[in-house]
Amino acid sequence: MVCKTIMHGCDSHLRLRTVNAVLWYTYKKGKKRSWTVEQLEEAVKQSFSFRQVIEKLGLIPAGGNYAQLHKYIKEHGFDTSHFKGKAWNKGLTGIGKPIVPLEKILVRNYPFQSYMLKLRLLTAKLKPRHCEQCGWEKISEDGRLPLELHHVNGNSADNRLENLMILCPNCHSLTSTYRGRNRKTSRGGETGSTHET
Repeated sequence: MVCKTIMHGCDSHLRLRTVNAVLWYTYKKGKKRSWTVEQLEEAVKQSFSFRQVIEKLGLIPAGGNYAQLHKYIKEHGFDTSHFKGKAWNKGLTGIGKPIVPLEKILVRNYPFQSYMLKLRLLTAKLKPRHCEQCGWEKISEDGRLPLELHHVNGNSADNRLENLMILCPNCHSLTSTYRGRNRKTSRGGETGSTHET
């Protein structure tokens, strides 16, 4: 009698689990997107990062949504070359015409924030959106393009175009002048910076 009761309880539990599994599968299969392809295309055009696209579509910025958007954007061939990465400007505060022209920055001795200079070089298409050493160009799940600006001679104030390279973090860390490594004084009086970005 006890065995029958136990078996009956186990059987009921298994049936309940099976029903729940079927219901969950049906729910997932029938679940529809909350946005249209047209809305996605418009959001991509008006955004500067994958995070902004997600927010414009009213979605939660989570890994699953990033993966889904990457998939659909790639499938439909939407242009993301204007994306800046790193949740750029979080609402576009302060966007405008750059105050200092690039030609004034790209000289031998002009201290300028490396991250901002990298963005301006990419936007002006003076540098490629991939590592110039190994060709790496993978975009992270949060929409960033994790590339860094390398000053070949180690002097972060020397922004001549021939002294600048776009590198991935791995290739950058292997350079001889990374973060002030092997700093030297040149015949022209230049010194390497104490911080290579």
